[in-house]
This record gives sequence, structure tokens and C-alpha cells, in this order.
Amino acid sequence: MKLLSSSLRFRLFVLIMLPLLIVACAAIYWRFEEARKTAADIFDRQLIMICLAVSRDVSYSGGDSLSPTTMNLFEDAAGSPIFYHVYGPDGSFVTGYSSPPVSKIESDMRQNVPQVFDALHLGRAVRAVRLIETVEISGISGASVVTVWQELEPRQNFARDLALKAVMVMALLILTVAGVVIFGIRLGLRPLGQLEEAIRKRNPSDIRPIERQVPFEAKGIVSRLNVLFSQLTQAQEVSDRLISNAAHQLRNPVAAIHSMAQATLAAKSLPDSKDRALQLVDETRRAVRMTNQMLSLEQLRGRNPKFSSNDINKVIKDLTSRLAPKALKRDIDFNVNLLHETILTLFDPILISEAITNLIENALQHGGKQLSKITINVLIEDKFIKIEVENDGQKLLEAEIKACFERFSQIGENPGAGLGLALVNEIAEIHNGGINVVVSPQMKFTFYMAISS
Repeated sequence: MKLLSSSLRFRLFVLIMLPLLIVACAAIYWRFEEARKTAADIFDRQLIMICLAVSRDVSYSGGDSLSPTTMNLFEDAAGSPIFYHVYGPDGSFVTGYSSPPVSKIESDMRQNVPQVFDALHLGRAVRAVRLIETVEISGISGASVVTVWQELEPRQNFARDLALKAVMVMALLILTVAGVVIFGIRLGLRPLGQLEEAIRKRNPSDIRPIERQVPFEAKGIVSRLNVLFSQLTQAQEVSDRLISNAAHQLRNPVAAIHSMAQATLAAKSLPDSKDRALQLVDETRRAVRMTNQMLSLEQLRGRNPKFSSNDINKVIKDLTSRLAPKALKRDIDFNVNLLHETILTLFDPILISEAITNLIENALQHGGKQLSKITINVLIEDKFIKIEVENDGQKLLEAEIKACFERFSQIGENPGAGLGLALVNEIAEIHNGGINVVVSPQMKFTFYMAISS
């Protein structure tokens, strides 16, 4: 079984040859049975003809023994010694060998009808023919019984020879087919070997689509490989872009942290040192946040979301409880309106928490000085759960809405890294949803995901 699963050539060979062998075995068995029946029919007819010849010869010669010439002709025709026995019209022994084989069904004997039967003669299996005819021997007229028999070995040898010839022909045919199959499989799979050789010659960085001509049966594999190569190319481009963007985006925070650390070290008084240390902590926190968002974005591409049945009310309540003190500390009115009923649906609670947290922190960070109110609404509409994050702070321009969901997009003079909303958008797509933005009458982001059970 392991070899069948590991070798395509061997699998094809077995699938082709196994049915052929089964059919060949059945054909050989059928041919043997037919040979046995044919041998029995031929030898039985010979015995009947010899029995008639003996009866006529004895009657013609007046009861004398068969001539040597007649016996030689019989043995040449039958392929082995022939034995015979003749009872005269008066029931006396006339000629032949003594003690003829006896039929088990003596009552069925009829005149002028040869009876063929199996019997034992001197401990050996024989096939015999008995014929009762009215004859006249030495002036005496009456029913004469002629018995002719032959050992079974000649007919068995004849049937075996016929069967062996059939086996030899079938074996030759199977060997021929096996050779053709092996050659045909090797020739048929040659394009796959050529494809393997072409792929093997590529270096690890060469992941261009395969454009060579391949058999129809292999087009599906090549198509899937091309899709995989395309996905790898996209992943590599994304990775390269991430490294480039990360190097660009982290350069300023790292430089700022380094400068603040030097300023803190060079501070002339403890109050100045503490003030600069606080600025250093804020800048470090910003760099950590940016790094975590970049890592989260990359993990989303290769991560299998852990969907489970959860209550969206509980998830929103937990995360808003953590964020509410930050808003209240800035004297911002923070309102949360949950669903009036418990709705269980499949989603990844960690990803949903990350998305809504980013929307709320986006409002806190970019709402500006006029920000005084943040409202979170949880709704059900058209088989979707919608989570609205609305604020009365600074609004986006219509032209800026699309750009705000791109990675590292910077809208205005904001300190963010431009990753939060991109992360929110990808989490929404993972949950078969999306995100809508309206700027009138207030700034509102609506995150929605499909309800599933």
C-alpha cells in the first residue's frame, strides 16, 4: 500500500495489470474446463466408434479375435492401449480380455444404443462403452454384448496439453501487454519528468509562472502551482514593502527616542529630567504601538482565525470598560449602546477587540481639540452585526476616506503610523464584512460582519 501511494508509475501499472490478470485467470480456468469437455467428447466418440468396429469385426470373423492390424489402428487412433470384451449370443465369452468393467446402471441397457460410463478395472479408473446388438456367430443368432474400455490418463493428458497451450498463449499475451504498459507509462509520464527537470533548474528566487506546454491532465497541477507562485510573489512583495516601510517609519521614532534619551541624560535639574523622561516614554509607547500594529498586519495574512461562538455584547463591553477611563480622563463623554438581546455568532474575539480598539483610539488620537463625545452603537441589520464608532471631533475629507485604509497612510499632521485603519479593514474582510465611513453630520466608522452560526 505504501508503494502504491508513493509511485505513480507503479500505481498505474497495478491498475492496468491487475484487472488483466484477473480476466486472464478466469479465461485460463474456462479454457481448462472447455479442454476437459472437448477431450471427453473426442475420446468418448472414439470409444463408441471402436466399439462398433469391434462388434462388426467379431461378427464378420465369426467370433475370432481382432486382427493385430485392427488393434494397431485402434491404438494409434486412441493414443493408448484399447481393451475389449465380447459376449456371444448364448451368453458365453467369445473373445477379448476377461472381466470387463461393470456399469453401475445395468437396468438402463438397451439394444443398439451405446452406453458410456466410468468404472474401475483392476484398480484403475477407466472409461468404457457397452453395446448390445443382435448378431450371428457360428450359426448362433442373438444378442451380443461388446465392451470396450480405455484408461483415463490419455484423455487427461490431452486436456492438460490443451490447457497448457492456452496458458502459454495467455502468459505471452500478458507479458506483451506488461511490456507495452511499462513502455507506455514511461513514455506517457515523460512530460511530467521534463516539467520536474525544468522546475529543478530554477533557483529559489525564480518563482515566475510556469508557461511551458504540458499535457491536459497536468494542467490542473501547473495551474495550482502558478497560483501558488503568484501568491508567493505577492507575499514577497508585501514582505519587502513591510521591511521598507518599517525601516522608513521606525527611523523617526528611533531617532526621537535616541535624542530624548540624550536630552534626559543631559538635563541640568531633576524636574527637567523627569519632563524629558515622560516625553521619552510617550515616544517609546508610540514606537511600540507602531511595531505591534505592523506585526499584527503581517500575522493576519498567515493566521487562521479562531472562530468560535461568542456574544458580541460581552466583547464590546469588556474592551470599552478598558478604554473608557482614557476618554473620561480627557473629559470626553463616552457612551456605549449594546444590543437588547444576546446574539451568538461565529467570530474571533481577539481580532474583533483589536479592530474596535483601533477605531476608538483612532477617534481619541485624531479627533482634535473639539472632540467631546464618542459613542459606540451595536446594531443588527440585514444579517450583519454592525458596530458604529461615532465622534464629534475632526472630520476627514471625502478624498481622504479611501486613503485612510491604506498601510502607512498619513492624513494631515497626525502622529500615528497609518496602520490602525488598515488593520481594521483586513479584520473586517476576514469576517466576511467591511467598514463604512461617513463624515456627516458627525465622523462615524461602521464596522460590520456577517452573522453565522
